[in-house]
Amino acid sequence: MQSEQFRSGCVAILGQPNVGKSTLLNKIIGEPLAIVTSKPQTTRNRITGILNRPNAQIVFVDTPGYHSLPRLLNQFMLGEIEKTIEESDLFCFLVDPTSDTPELDDEVIDRLIGKKTLVIINKADKIPKEKWKEYAEELKEKWSLKELFFISALTGDGVEELIQTFTDRLPEGPKFFEEEIYTEMPLRFLAAEAIREQALLLLHQELPYSLAVEVESFEEKPQITVIKANIVVEKTSHKSMVIGKEGQMIKKIGTRAREKIEFLMSDQKVFLELFVKVDHDWTTSPDKLRQYGYA
Repeated sequence: MQSEQFRSGCVAILGQPNVGKSTLLNKIIGEPLAIVTSKPQTTRNRITGILNRPNAQIVFVDTPGYHSLPRLLNQFMLGEIEKTIEESDLFCFLVDPTSDTPELDDEVIDRLIGKKTLVIINKADKIPKEKWKEYAEELKEKWSLKELFFISALTGDGVEELIQTFTDRLPEGPKFFEEEIYTEMPLRFLAAEAIREQALLLLHQELPYSLAVEVESFEEKPQITVIKANIVVEKTSHKSMVIGKEGQMIKKIGTRAREKIEFLMSDQKVFLELFVKVDHDWTTSPDKLRQYGYA
């Protein structure tokens, strides 16, 4: 059933690491806004995507994965989740049916009691369809739910129906953004994330957790955008890994990141220059976390 009045509001996308939150945001918006890798804690900041429909404008907010690690960077990420919960009208809680840490789901559900929450079983294609009903009944009983949604953010199955459900349940309200705007995130931030994404995809498993990107300059000219950025690591030994043999690794990261940035900038030509910066123990320093955008 179509919503008759214009509706608008904010939908928070919540869940454990690697349940597909960023993939869902990108599928809904139709742009690769949020970076996606198989590594936990890929998403560190809240990322907004704005969906415009004839009868609605919905601001979706992708959040870091819910976890319970005590490190300063992790505490920043939990703070991003809390801010999103406080500011949202509706909550989309994603569950991975193959997860081996269901107790974290219980913690988030407890936090959302009394709020407008839709529980979404993502990666539905990972479990046989004949087991959907059994799995749904188990969760409904466990969390006292009246409904569940099965989707695949990767393939898009069930996503359009989910969007319509969000639309129907948001309050009536005006547009907050012009129709051509699909995110609040600055291009400078998106460029840094594109670089970090390619570094996460290409580098050794231990590096992602101690890696940041610092954009030193972002100059938009009529014919080209010139970006200079540092890939920040905590150890001197990591610097050589990022650079690679004869500079091949950093060149590969730069090429792939530049291509994504150009796509996000509607094929505007980009010149991207990357450097590697060693900043010992930056993940344990509040001032350094703030410097790299985690405050």
